[in-house]
Amino acid sequence: MLRVQRAVKSEWMTSLPWKLKCPPERMRFSVTAFLLLIFILILTTPALHGQSKIPESVNNSPTCCLRHHEKVFPKKLVAGYRKALNCYLPAIIFVTKKNRDICSNPQDKWVQEYIKDPKIPLLPPRNMARVKSIRP
Repeated sequence: MLRVQRAVKSEWMTSLPWKLKCPPERMRFSVTAFLLLIFILILTTPALHGQSKIPESVNNSPTCCLRHHEKVFPKKLVAGYRKALNCYLPAIIFVTKKNRDICSNPQDKWVQEYIKDPKIPLLPPRNMARVKSIRP
């Protein structure tokens, strides 16, 4: 005949250091605080590392400008211009023949003259996709 004996908790099992002795309310608070911290880190990490940089007056690829280029530059250097009027600092972005973007004040007289010149074309916004037509 087989005899089955019930296991009894020994004294060393009840006094283990890893046994939780934390009240449930405090543990619930710690878990909530930890999850809140993780949530904040998830939200702020892309903002710190992946955010697009706002250019200053001369840069290679601006969408908005931080300041305007103060000096007038020769018209012969300009290949075209873009409008950045919905930004915090409204600007006309002139694209030079060397493909540099220069932010300028849209209210300056020389900027208005450059915009009215038919030799200086209005370019599409940089963030828009360009579609190439394929001819058979």
